[in-house]
Amino acid sequence: YHHLIYNHVERINAKIIWQNIFLLLIVSLIPYLTTFVANNPFSLLAEVLYGLDFIMVNIILFWMAKSLLDVNSDQEHLSKALDVKNALVIPFILFVVGLAVAFLGYPFAISICCLISVIRSIVYSIKN
Repeated sequence: YHHLIYNHVERINAKIIWQNIFLLLIVSLIPYLTTFVANNPFSLLAEVLYGLDFIMVNIILFWMAKSLLDVNSDQEHLSKALDVKNALVIPFILFVVGLAVAFLGYPFAISICCLISVIRSIVYSIKN
């Protein structure tokens, strides 16, 4: 989705650059949190931190997409390409559900987060 965003954008500003830097910071935590979960597969803390990281990534992507739409308001195709509702809102709801499931069954919740990310990547790679 990140690649898709910048494929269709003509203008950015300093705010978007900082949002992107913050996104990369949060994404860089995924390998460490994955190791934390792998070493503690039945730890609620590990699952919650992992789920929160995916939720934060989704929130930042949503924020960045809205900023890009504001800066590139004259590009009508951008709104269609970003598809904020299907690409970000629905996965956000599923991530929150996955986090709630973490309180019931830890390994299942992590599978939900990973599956959502993989499906979203495949769908938007094929679509565009």
